[in-house]
Amino acid sequence: IYHLYDFPGQPWKTQKLVDSILTTLYFNNPDGLSGNEDCVQMSAWYVLNAMGFYSVTPGDPVYSIGRPLFNKVTINLENGKKFIIRARNNSAANKFIQSATMNGVVLSTPFFKHEDILNGGRFVVQMGQKPAKDWGVAEN
Repeated sequence: IYHLYDFPGQPWKTQKLVDSILTTLYFNNPDGLSGNEDCVQMSAWYVLNAMGFYSVTPGDPVYSIGRPLFNKVTINLENGKKFIIRARNNSAANKFIQSATMNGVVLSTPFFKHEDILNGGRFVVQMGQKPAKDWGVAEN
């Protein structure tokens, strides 16, 4: 539900809340997964959000951008291509996206498509300490 802030043009709220969940409700110990983990959905939620995105609507091939925890993630695809996620200036204090590009093209909305992953390439976000309330506010 936290990704819903991306839709009305307030992605900084998504970033703040996702960061809070990732850093306070998940731990590296036996009881470190929040909620009911019987169906693996909570760990899948964590993995996708830690990479910086999440599928809000199952079956809709669009991802909502959140807040990446990692500085770099490489997804090796079956077709031999790679999808690389880079979070520049990323830290616990710098949890807000200042700008984002997909294969060098500026993203003006906090969304990208599944085909962007399948085609390989680079998703790059510039992180900062304060919310960039003007980023990601364009019409979907």
